[in-house]
Amino acid sequence: MRRLAMFAGLVVRATAVVEQNDASTRAQKAMPRGALRATLVADAAAAAAVLDVKLNNGKRFPLVGLGVGNMQHERITQSIDVAVRHHGVRTVDTAMGSRNAHLVRDAAARTGERVHVITKVWYTHLGYERTTLAVNEALAELEGCGCDVTVLIHWPRCRSDISWMRCDEEEDELPERYKEAGPPPSLDAYLGSWKALEEFYREGRVAHIGVSNFDRADTEKLFAECDVDPQIFQGNAWILWFDKALVAALRARRVLIQAYNVENGIIKRQTAAPRAYAALERIARQRGRDVDVSTVALRAFSQADVATIPRAANPAHLAANAPAAVATLLPLTSDELELANAAMAALMSGRDLPEEGVVATFTSTLDEVVKIFWRSDSGELVPNGDVTRDEGRRINTHPGHRFEAYAGDKL
Repeated sequence: MRRLAMFAGLVVRATAVVEQNDASTRAQKAMPRGALRATLVADAAAAAAVLDVKLNNGKRFPLVGLGVGNMQHERITQSIDVAVRHHGVRTVDTAMGSRNAHLVRDAAARTGERVHVITKVWYTHLGYERTTLAVNEALAELEGCGCDVTVLIHWPRCRSDISWMRCDEEEDELPERYKEAGPPPSLDAYLGSWKALEEFYREGRVAHIGVSNFDRADTEKLFAECDVDPQIFQGNAWILWFDKALVAALRARRVLIQAYNVENGIIKRQTAAPRAYAALERIARQRGRDVDVSTVALRAFSQADVATIPRAANPAHLAANAPAAVATLLPLTSDELELANAAMAALMSGRDLPEEGVVATFTSTLDEVVKIFWRSDSGELVPNGDVTRDEGRRINTHPGHRFEAYAGDKL
């Protein structure tokens, strides 16, 4: 295996055995569509084991999961059932603010599999006392699912600069039991919440603890105060390219980064960076006619040991974004990883990849000097240098450009 630096300081596993990739890819392409899909379903359980990573507490955790936090309630049960039974999903991500824990519990229990469920403490529940109450209630609601529960702090605080956050209104609307449990959250109330999560973790009542949507300053302050390091950091995929300092701080503590906004922030932004999207499509086409761009993106993330929780209810999207599909796709080569990394950054930022260029190489066996001209769209001949028997010439140009060569004084 060869290692290649990608994203913002992340380390990516890349295969150096290109011939093996090519041979296996050809086999996938030759496989009938139905047979390939049957193989994916049969390998779902194996995929869950292949696509996992060791956390900083020594436990294994799946790299590809399913997000249901904002999913319509009527779709949750079916989505979890299909994802777990047929596509190798072993992580379901939700939040206390989504109020769907009962649906997640029932759906996970019916699968008969051990599933990781991630839930998150809402910002109105910050502070030691309020967080203790909120987590106790969340665990009671998930009781019976047979799940390993991970609890994250959803936001370090309510922010008045985010339009959809209703800080004062939500505080007023809180049930009285929360108001009685503890005071309204202060700016650093998340530190008290973390102490509560550490207690749940030490008691073995939750499997993992972590944070979400923290910036570098809040993350560093938490590191300075905590007794137990976060095992998981959930954040917008944007940070992977555009917040190097935060990524470096997390990596230094071996905190698993779990990225959201992959679908809306990258895959669905085709019009924002069409050349970048076309680059991901080329990688997908090289792997087979049924390979989806989403699968390529998730494969690149998994090779960087970045976890993802795509939200998918549509059957086709669910299949393309699931561990079975990602694990079946062979590791991307170093060249493919480099291209996918640049393409995803371009889609996320809206700054498209540059137009693809062409290098034209000219050599000569003549004794005379050969003059190279570019024929412009208007028909004008534009000099582009000379070529001799001993010295050729390379010219950076574009597809469709026409050149003409003339020996000696002949024009």
